[in-house]
Amino acid sequence: MAIRFAALTAALALASMAAPAAAQSYKADQVKKSVNQADLLAIVGSLGHQVREQGAQGEVFVVAQDGEGLNYFLIGTACDANGVPGCQGIMMQVRYDLTGGTTLEALAKANLGQAALNIWADFSEQTLGFTRYQVLDHGVTMANIRENVVVMLDLVAESYPIAAGEE
Repeated sequence: MAIRFAALTAALALASMAAPAAAQSYKADQVKKSVNQADLLAIVGSLGHQVREQGAQGEVFVVAQDGEGLNYFLIGTACDANGVPGCQGIMMQVRYDLTGGTTLEALAKANLGQAALNIWADFSEQTLGFTRYQVLDHGVTMANIRENVVVMLDLVAESYPIAAGEE
């Protein structure tokens, strides 16, 4: 029993160090034409957010949680395409359980009010989603990618009540 407790304690200690270690690889002025798993971890770490899940064996994605307990996804897209190593796009996404107030009219109103997000619902899977997409063609700074995550999280907080039919 003591060995299991020690192993669990060690695993938790390593997990708690993941975000600060990733934050060390964050370089605000570094220009990125594509991202890899380490880059996504660095963005999350620079925000002080917790990594909940991450891609393995060539998968480029992170599920992170902000200080308010909101889970969000960073997913590498257009990966290893046209001779460019890494992912040339990042899909940023927040998903909620669908509420009874979400209607097509509420989604239309939310999308009209917030052009910087794509607000959608999967009625069969009972999911309400918010997506922001960033293209990295010709390069953007790590600070720009980080700010796009911050903007997405801020806009989701503003748009959720409208999409959920709470207004």
